[in-house]
Amino acid sequence: MKQLELLPAVDVKAGMAVRLSKAKLDSASEFGSPSDVVKDFLLAGAKWIHLVDLDAAFGTGNNSVLIKEIINNTAAKVQLSGGINNDASLNNALATKAARINLGTAALADIEWVKKVLAANSERISISLDIKGQMLTARGSGLVVGEIFEYLSILDKAGCSRYVVTDIDSDGALSGPNLDLLRKVSQSTQGSVIASGGVAKLSDLTDLRQMGIEGVVLGKALYVGAIDISKALDICYK
Repeated sequence: MKQLELLPAVDVKAGMAVRLSKAKLDSASEFGSPSDVVKDFLLAGAKWIHLVDLDAAFGTGNNSVLIKEIINNTAAKVQLSGGINNDASLNNALATKAARINLGTAALADIEWVKKVLAANSERISISLDIKGQMLTARGSGLVVGEIFEYLSILDKAGCSRYVVTDIDSDGALSGPNLDLLRKVSQSTQGSVIASGGVAKLSDLTDLRQMGIEGVVLGKALYVGAIDISKALDICYK
């Protein structure tokens, strides 16, 4: 069985590490310094960090200086996300040392721009697919972009090789990942899939690994102690 890449999530809002429930900004719970949270994950053995600028994603500002500092001072690989949906935000992201740049779902509203980005930076780019029902829905703005499988076909043809798939209703709810959605997406694309949202217990990680998807973003379950990161890493990599 192939390994399941584990990406602990560090969401940054107003300089603090926070967690949301169901992508609602007013549900944010604070968990201290993002830099300290990243260090704790690395000490536990994490190889990746999923780093999100929530203020950029929701259009309430940005944490670009802090984000760059975190990336420059961590030995882990970073998947950078949050509000990356135009030339300015993309160029700022590409200028960091982040291993991956994750375009926001809102970027898909300008699909021709996304195609150009993929053509120029395909190895470093992944795309967020934030899904509510069958519809791609940007978490920051609530913009409904379109039907998921229609866009998957377009993006595959444009050369996208990796997707971060989030069931909005599961995200931060500790209700379990939407395995049916993840299975359908995996079967509909040639790209790799990273699951995000809903993981609540170690057996969820076992289920995801058995599906053969590439990775999982793990957030709230780590922060509230529902999952021990050392045990999670064992399940994902051993």
